[in-house]
Amino acid sequence: MLYKEFLKKKRACPFCRLSNQVIVTSKLSFLTYAVAPYTNGHLLVIPKRHVDSFLALTPAEHLDIEQLLEKGVAIVKYLGYSNYSILVRNGNNHQKSVKHLHYHIIPNHRIGDLDATGQPRTVLTKISELALIKTLKAVVKKCGFISDDRPSKK
Repeated sequence: MLYKEFLKKKRACPFCRLSNQVIVTSKLSFLTYAVAPYTNGHLLVIPKRHVDSFLALTPAEHLDIEQLLEKGVAIVKYLGYSNYSILVRNGNNHQKSVKHLHYHIIPNHRIGDLDATGQPRTVLTKISELALIKTLKAVVKKCGFISDDRPSKK
């Protein structure tokens, strides 16, 4: 079955109903395998609490998830993979994902050269880069974040 068909058939959150698919569990999250993997060895870390936003996690949940990510990476390395990507799925993502925050540990898989529209990725032009920097700095200021842009002393 194609993943998009699986998503169409789901009625409730599949991550809230997992039981025998859990590999490692902790107090606030669990590690499982992907039922629609990008590649062999593809694992998931999922908070037990149904939450769809990274920003909604408690500090304890962040720490718990980080510890399970480390265990998942150790498993991937033990399986013989030397490289991996960690991808966070936040929210519904245009029907491409389950609306329950989850982290992918994807071994030896090239994420790709295509952008979000399916076109080949391009490098920013200098003008685009300067405009992006200006926008990001304005957002940082508006959010009240403190930025120390001085070179570090080593």
